[in-house]
Amino acid sequence: MPTPLSIIILTYNEADVLAPTMQAAALVGDEVLVVDSFSEDQTVSIAKAHGATRIEMRAFKNWADQRNWAMEQSQHPWVLFIDADEVLDKQLITVLQQWKSETHTNKEHYWGLRRTHFFMGRAMRFSGLQSDVVVRLFHHTRRYSDCEVHERMNVPKPHPLPGKLHHYTYKNWDQWNKKQRAYASRSAKDHQARTGTIGLFHTAVKPAFRFFKHFVLRLGFLDGRAGFWYSISMAQGVYWRYVELKKLRHS
Repeated sequence: MPTPLSIIILTYNEADVLAPTMQAAALVGDEVLVVDSFSEDQTVSIAKAHGATRIEMRAFKNWADQRNWAMEQSQHPWVLFIDADEVLDKQLITVLQQWKSETHTNKEHYWGLRRTHFFMGRAMRFSGLQSDVVVRLFHHTRRYSDCEVHERMNVPKPHPLPGKLHHYTYKNWDQWNKKQRAYASRSAKDHQARTGTIGLFHTAVKPAFRFFKHFVLRLGFLDGRAGFWYSISMAQGVYWRYVELKKLRHS
């Protein structure tokens, strides 16, 4: 018996990236559910024009909360999450269509997708991104752990399905920095309880090691200029996290 699939896409001001995401999703999903956080651009109209079967509006608290709520709204028991800046490639579309033609009844099963990240116009092959597998296909009764950023399923990482999820997270350096600062602000809340007194170890040593980790240990130098700047941005993100945590503690 075929297995119908709900694809869920969370959005907020995604007009410049959403169309190809929607077009690919529409080739797979029996339902394409968009949960929008009251976008102020043309996100909603683009979603409607490119295959959304339903659009729900809901204020954003954090990613885990929004994803868990969205799953409760899905029409079908099996769901696939795709971010607004991610596009299924042709192989993954074919694999998911084959997955739908099969019978899936075990609620404990889940599947991972391998991502290719595009940064500064380059497909990143190293820099710590070469083994990125995200759990995105599962039964709608599962739940994400409650945290501000990097929400995840508390399950072992699975062997990924064939094909790639192309991740176009970078638009320009200014946008990227603003995004990293926003992540840092939310990450500070996650680190509040497990971080002691903030000192040079947090604001100098940890950022320096993060750069070394991505650029040297994770072979970021093989990604050239993009690998260097990606590693710099990862170090900045760690530094900003503790700057924001200091602000949080003094507020």
